[in-house]
Amino acid sequence: MKFMKWKIFFITALFCLLPILLGLVLWDSLPESIPIHFDIAGNPDNYAAKGVAVFLIPVLMVLAQFFCCFINDINTHIHGERKKFTLVTKWILPVMSIVLQTITFGYALGWNIDIRKAVALIVGGIFIVMGNYLPKFDYIKNYDVEAEKARKINRFIGYMSFIMGILFIISIFLPPVFTVYCIILLIPYAIIGLIYGIKVGRKK
Repeated sequence: MKFMKWKIFFITALFCLLPILLGLVLWDSLPESIPIHFDIAGNPDNYAAKGVAVFLIPVLMVLAQFFCCFINDINTHIHGERKKFTLVTKWILPVMSIVLQTITFGYALGWNIDIRKAVALIVGGIFIVMGNYLPKFDYIKNYDVEAEKARKINRFIGYMSFIMGILFIISIFLPPVFTVYCIILLIPYAIIGLIYGIKVGRKK
């Protein structure tokens, strides 16, 4: 895998593992069972042993980060370098690992954290960032599309992503059901983006 950029992978992987240090610092204070999943109202509905939450979850994030870097580097190898977009996509998981693990440990320690709002804010932020960078992206992954058509598709999906991000953030100030509506909207968001991409890509 000569196309893999190992340096950035190892750097981002280390950031994915940073929550382990936080977990070790808080080890004696953390309960033996830590909530790792929550319902839409922010109530815990699944728990993991302390060792799993502290050690295994960051390791799984590293595996996910390897897959993310692998896909990015394949596309860079085939289609050319898109530095800003690649930089953003490669740092999403490391940042999420640190933020989500910190929130998880904080909740387990009794901090007053609204998990639903925190997650909606993170998801909304990701959509806004991706919506900002997609229009600057010159090609569609796995599609052989002319540059101008690719830019048109990316602008459309970028605008939709930005709107989705705003909706997720607005849902923070509304009852939990509105966050559910935003999650449901991800289905037409994906379908509309796919149909628009195919339609524009095939247009002569």
